Amino acid sequence: MKSTIILLACVLMNIIACKNIDELQKDPNAITNPHPQLILTGLLLDMRSSPWGGDQQNNQYMVINEAYYGNQSYAWGAGSTAGYNQLRNVVRLEAEAEKKGEEGKPYLALAKFFKAYFFTEMTVMLGELPLGEALKGPTEGIFQPKFDTQEAIYKQCLLWLEEANADITPLAEKKATVGGDFYFKGNMKNWQLLINSYRLRLLISLSKRAIDAPNLKVREQFAEIVNNPAKYPLILENTDNFKLVYNSASRDNNYPLWPADGVVVKRDLRNHIGDTYLSILSATKDPRIFVVATPTDSAKNSGDPGYAARFTSFRGGKTGELQTTLKDQAVNGKLSNINFDYWVSSPSGVPYIMFGAAETSFTIAEAINRGWVAGDAAAYYKKGITLSMKTYSISDNDIAQYFLADPTNNYAGDNVNGLNQILKQKYVAFFQNSGREAYYNYRRTGVPAFHIGPANENNNQIPVRWAYPTSEYTTNEVNLKASLQQQYNGSDTRNDVMWLVK
Repeated sequence: MKSTIILLACVLMNIIACKNIDELQKDPNAITNPHPQLILTGLLLDMRSSPWGGDQQNNQYMVINEAYYGNQSYAWGAGSTAGYNQLRNVVRLEAEAEKKGEEGKPYLALAKFFKAYFFTEMTVMLGELPLGEALKGPTEGIFQPKFDTQEAIYKQCLLWLEEANADITPLAEKKATVGGDFYFKGNMKNWQLLINSYRLRLLISLSKRAIDAPNLKVREQFAEIVNNPAKYPLILENTDNFKLVYNSASRDNNYPLWPADGVVVKRDLRNHIGDTYLSILSATKDPRIFVVATPTDSAKNSGDPGYAARFTSFRGGKTGELQTTLKDQAVNGKLSNINFDYWVSSPSGVPYIMFGAAETSFTIAEAINRGWVAGDAAAYYKKGITLSMKTYSISDNDIAQYFLADPTNNYAGDNVNGLNQILKQKYVAFFQNSGREAYYNYRRTGVPAFHIGPANENNNQIPVRWAYPTSEYTTNEVNLKASLQQQYNGSDTRNDVMWLVK
């Protein structure tokens, strides 16, 4: 009997000994086969941007008066390649969706959009990136991928978006849905509108390469999309905006300006609206100014009973001013505060538009102005302004008066003046929305003119990119340096001009 027990113990020990060490190291609580909707929700969370942060200072929408809270010196350092973390999740999304058969098809279509989104978000910040050999470490042992040119990156991303639209069309027609989508509640038609509108954003961002990069067919692709709305539906109404809606139920999803203690102090001597933005509203007598900002204390104390209705009562801080100067102006009541009654009337605040109909309208107006596509640029220009104003609940009468009272607010024609109008109004529509798009459009066009002054720590220049993060030097130095040599003659600074905007 004793020998039998010993024999059984030996057999058991041999079984344990033979068990793969990888099996023993597995976390029994880990999710090894996640449903695609869980991965989708994570990707949607990761792609969020936010109002009132550093991006909005770089957009010259806000100025900070106290160095403890930051600055607008434009002394940028390294950018980020965190998008590769999200792209790994996209690869996993595709793998899990493939297992689901018909149920997985909507996720596979969206995966192509996400690949285009995360790659372009990185390349527009840095320059060239690994794409063709990227993410192939686990499958092909490529842990130091070669960099692709920006032209190649944009070509592939535009192709993914074309394929995503084609894949999503039959899914939208039969009203297929995806789970885990807190933006569109799984509605594939809304995703199709976003995919095609985002593609227009990429195409217009290539305006400097529209002629000398014939392989991209920038103008041809743009015209094909705009001229075939049945095949390429777009976000053209505010009801279809891609927006993040905050709520009051969870502190983690309160509006970013909502204070932790719930006590809103309707005065801020540290942060003020930027002059680059506010001066456009004031000069054009734009009714949005009364919604987004409050009159200066100086105007309030002037003795003018009608001060609150005067556009001259609003003044922004100039980004290039020294912070001590801005602080003095704030203390002396010479700068406008944000209108707290609008922005933080509740913990839900104001929805944050990631991509809106106004942008699409201005983009099409710009393309018409540039001669890429036939159409009525004036109509799209006016619609873009109207759509933006509607997001602030401006009345139809006030919108009509905006165009009637000042003829210079009407489109000047398909010329340089008309183009400048479109670009300025697009900038206005991006206020506290759409991440860095206001800056990227300025970088591409120079409109509106950004303030440069004594606070600038970049040799009186607005930077045109971010440097590559240190991690790229430690993990892929040979390929990075080869790319830097090709792009910037070996340099890697915030003032090196990338192919996209040369």
